[in-house]
Amino acid sequence: MSDQSNGYPRPAYAWYMVALLLLIYTFSFIDRQILGLLGSSIKADFQISDTEFGLLTGFAFAVFYTVFGLFCARIADTRSRRGLIAVGLFVWSLMTAASSLARSFGQLFLLRIGVGVGEATLAPAANSLLADSFPKERLATALSVYSMGIPVGSALAFIVGGQVIALAGSVPDISVPGFGLLTGWQKVFLMVGLPGILLTLLVFTIKEPERKGLSGDAKAIPVKEVWGHVKQRFRAYSSICLGVSFNAALGFGSVTFLALFFDRFHGVGPAEVGTTFGTISIFTGTGGLLLGGFIADKLYKMGRKDAHVIALLVAPLGYGIPSLVLPFMENTTMVWVLLGFANFFINLPSGVAYASLQLITPNQMRGQIIAMYVLCTSIIGYGAGPFLLGFFTDSLFGDEMMLNYSMALLAATATPLSIGFYLWGRKAYAKALEEEESRIAAAS
Repeated sequence: MSDQSNGYPRPAYAWYMVALLLLIYTFSFIDRQILGLLGSSIKADFQISDTEFGLLTGFAFAVFYTVFGLFCARIADTRSRRGLIAVGLFVWSLMTAASSLARSFGQLFLLRIGVGVGEATLAPAANSLLADSFPKERLATALSVYSMGIPVGSALAFIVGGQVIALAGSVPDISVPGFGLLTGWQKVFLMVGLPGILLTLLVFTIKEPERKGLSGDAKAIPVKEVWGHVKQRFRAYSSICLGVSFNAALGFGSVTFLALFFDRFHGVGPAEVGTTFGTISIFTGTGGLLLGGFIADKLYKMGRKDAHVIALLVAPLGYGIPSLVLPFMENTTMVWVLLGFANFFINLPSGVAYASLQLITPNQMRGQIIAMYVLCTSIIGYGAGPFLLGFFTDSLFGDEMMLNYSMALLAATATPLSIGFYLWGRKAYAKALEEEESRIAAAS
């Protein structure tokens, strides 16, 4: 039976939607992560500590990203997902460009909050669109391709930022009336923010697919009912959310402080870090994501109800040891090699995690469940990861030259926690998937 006879869009159009959403997701990660590469310059200009830098890169974005994500999820489950993405893309791009005008830590903090508010629209709306555009046996692969926005966006943030920093001496500064001159790091914000505003127009080439897997009519399900559903499958949901969250804490925290790490321990400037890590990340990050989707889809087709959890378990088993060793390596080339190996596995879970949650969730709840997932991964991963690295360095070790010990401590904590949560929820997830498949079969 063809996809169209099942109510799915034509495969070519569905993959066009994946490609466009991937491009938007890539822009979101550039805007989100560019701050990490600019750490040395911003710390010097605003005279802030590692802990404050961790707050700026983490919680300033994560808290409002998650709070507004819950609100946006209600919209995604009942109204235009396309319109929601268009508004969000415009807002976060505008806030990124406006960050070039910040003249204090407080101003930049507020603008990063604006980026978080805008980006809160994307995850619930995009995941819901794709879940209604692909049969479930191909969903993990589609979502893994979409999730390539994480490593590609991160890579491009480093590459673009590195190139701009390298050219800063020869590119004239920009004079803005009332704000003065825009110099190196400020020009980076302007350059990565403005294209996203233009990209908003392409969002309207997306058509809303038919909603599938509905439980009842298409009206919004009360939050109380959603929470009741979550409680019934609490172990399955929480094991995925928490396992991926600790993975994200290690990954995002390490990447945020990467430029500072290479500057302090290897004498490598931000331009070189950007170009080198960006190039590594494009290949290793996308490779890890595609491997995760392949493993999950392959095992699922073989009849394994715990296929997605098994695929998730591969990640910490792969990145654990390299993440512990690389902070203490003296040979810079070996550090890059280990970093690439770790990055491959750190990026593996994203598409698999999204697909695993979609498969055990009724349609009208998907946006809200994804928002809960995003809340967990953002607070623990994007928020606590960078903050803990700064806190460990400033308060636990009391020396910025102990950043390598902070990185190892975060790896030693996050890796076993991630493995433990996946193992804890594996059987519960398999049971939840069987129940959801039975419900859909009975309703059809």
